[in-house]
Amino acid sequence: MMMVMSYTVDGKEYLVLNASAEGSYLPGTAGVRLLADRRQGVGADRILVFTGTKAEPSLLVYTPEGEAAKAEPADYKVLVRYLAEEHLAASPAEIAHAFGDRAFVEAFEGGEVARVEFRVTASFALRMREADERAERLVG
Repeated sequence: MMMVMSYTVDGKEYLVLNASAEGSYLPGTAGVRLLADRRQGVGADRILVFTGTKAEPSLLVYTPEGEAAKAEPADYKVLVRYLAEEHLAASPAEIAHAFGDRAFVEAFEGGEVARVEFRVTASFALRMREADERAERLVG
């Protein structure tokens, strides 16, 4: 099963996936679109995929349409919070080194943040993979 964290920050819903976790799968455009769909999937305004390590954090950002997007300040705020809460960064100093001196403080200050952890079932993950494979066949 794929672990997904959902954060609601300032009225926007973010899904965070850890693609560097053992056995994880990096969804493509169609898979992201299915996951972000509010009727057939989980629903989100932004999908953040952590693809790095403690030493080298990196991030992919997607719109609900499955399109790659440039990371915005709010995306980094959610990512930093996720890394800290999941203990993927050992300390605020590691986060500061990777994202800037105030990143840890900014991730935990300000408005209300709701956090929900859930697991995507194996059958839903299979649907995401199949959607990606169908999309690849249409393009290729």
